[in-house]
Amino acid sequence: MNLKSLRLLFSLIMGLLIMLCIWTYWNLNNYIQTVGNIRNVNYIIQTTTQVLSLVKDAETGHRGYQLTFDQSYLEPYYNAQIFISGELDKLDSVAGFAPSIKGDVDKLRSLVGIQLKIIEQILRATNWKYSPLEEEEVRLLEVGKKNMAEIRKVAERINASSRQIISAALEDEGGFKDLTPVNLLVIALIAFGGVLLLFTRAVLLLEERDKKSKNLEKALNDLQEETKKRITTGNLLRNVLDNSRDGIMAFESVRNEKGKIVDFSFILANEASTQMTNRTQVQMIGKRLLEIFPGNRYKLLEEYIHVTETGEDLRTEIEYDLDGSKVWFKILAVKLDDGFLVTFSDITKEKDTEIQLRNYTLELKRSNEDLEQFAYVASHDLQEPLRKIRSFGDRLISKYQEKLDDTGQHYIERMQVAAQRMQNLIEDLLAFSRITRSSELPVKVDINQLMAEVLDDLSDQVTRESAKVEIENIPPILGVKGQMHRLFQNLVSNAIKFRKPEESPLIKISGEKISALKLTEEYNFTPRYKFYVKITVSDNGIGFDKKYSEQIFNVFQRLHGRNEFEGTGIGLAICKKIVSHHGGIISAQSAEGKGSDFILILPAVS
Repeated sequence: MNLKSLRLLFSLIMGLLIMLCIWTYWNLNNYIQTVGNIRNVNYIIQTTTQVLSLVKDAETGHRGYQLTFDQSYLEPYYNAQIFISGELDKLDSVAGFAPSIKGDVDKLRSLVGIQLKIIEQILRATNWKYSPLEEEEVRLLEVGKKNMAEIRKVAERINASSRQIISAALEDEGGFKDLTPVNLLVIALIAFGGVLLLFTRAVLLLEERDKKSKNLEKALNDLQEETKKRITTGNLLRNVLDNSRDGIMAFESVRNEKGKIVDFSFILANEASTQMTNRTQVQMIGKRLLEIFPGNRYKLLEEYIHVTETGEDLRTEIEYDLDGSKVWFKILAVKLDDGFLVTFSDITKEKDTEIQLRNYTLELKRSNEDLEQFAYVASHDLQEPLRKIRSFGDRLISKYQEKLDDTGQHYIERMQVAAQRMQNLIEDLLAFSRITRSSELPVKVDINQLMAEVLDDLSDQVTRESAKVEIENIPPILGVKGQMHRLFQNLVSNAIKFRKPEESPLIKISGEKISALKLTEEYNFTPRYKFYVKITVSDNGIGFDKKYSEQIFNVFQRLHGRNEFEGTGIGLAICKKIVSHHGGIISAQSAEGKGSDFILILPAVS
């Protein structure tokens, strides 16, 4: 290294130190901004929670007033009128920091205003409790309940978006906090190392002059040895090329007077390439590509030129007319000096098989779509005559009941029951056919929250049968929420319905996250995701013979008569279709009189 090189090295070290100092300042500045962002998002979550709490208290208060007419219950409602506007203003003031929640904040303000107006209207209706406004009061309560549910959803979306922002900010904060001391240490080490390096290189500069003469003599000896090795390696490489199952060819560019590539000439071809192309090495080496394989002019010439000029690899599969026969080749071309090296293999048989499989798959998909379309249209068109049957039956009962004897009334009742059963069958068929027709995308689903909603829908059945449902903390899954609600509602409802007469139903729901590798060890299953959630729904019901463990998931499959247990026999078929639509599996384990275990494998949120 001479004096000029030392100066250049010094300049590089100083430039690197300056850049590191600028980077360190940038990291510190970003860290401060990130901390401020986290504070703002936390303020959004706190304010949203406060708004939701005020609305909930107002809702609870007016219901207490409706029951007791005690004015003290209205205090939360009056507080909400006073304070909620200020809290929403606060939320507006910081919503500009997070544009993703601006729309939800505006919607929350609108929904809260609507809810307070509904409460005000309910309170006015309550003052006329024994007047004709009582029906209006019931309607307002129902509207308020739906609006309150929408407020909760919007508040949860705001909090979910805020938590995502916090999570991203915390990651950035950790990175900035970790990088800053490292940057300072690197600056110190580079400064020290730079000085040491400059000193060392200056000393070595003198020693290198003495070594050069000795190294030159050694280099001549090494060159002779390297020449021998290259000859040996060349012979070995030739043997490897000729024993390769893949065709290998090397080309160099042929350019015109303007330097543009117009063709390539063969410089190497192994034995496999001669067998696959029905050409000898003598016929190819030294000849031009388009002369031997003119079909390349329209298929591959431009790609080969691009590889040679840019150095970008080419990977492709192409159908080629070789001496009148259609042959599929898998090709990899890489740059080699002023040319390229190509390896290729004959994949004609594989392509024929692939085309057959693709055709079979398309035919199967068309068949399934036709079946689903038929089920949907048939179920939909059957509803109109069924509505007329039920309508005329209702008219017979209402207008001609006194003119009919007991037998006639009995026949009409049986007709109405049969029509209702058919209505249930049609609705279940429609639900069954809609599963795969849904365009809704899967999202993160909190099973614990979902089960709370399911139990709320089944509250009458749970209370009537004195059922007990125990739910462990289950990891979230990736799915369509509406379909997941239907899945677990069917399973829990069945567990309660098929109870032992002398024992109250007990349903236990547990779950764990498992890897795809572990899943393939336990089940005959090809996973589409890295992680899954295994959920078990257990009950203490009547159970069933294990020989029916697959049969129970078939459409209209029943193990008991209609007089024993109500239902259409489609519930478990819907469950299986929902799980399959989500890329999972469902199975059942049971024994007569010993309860049942339904095992669900659903994709996890990675």
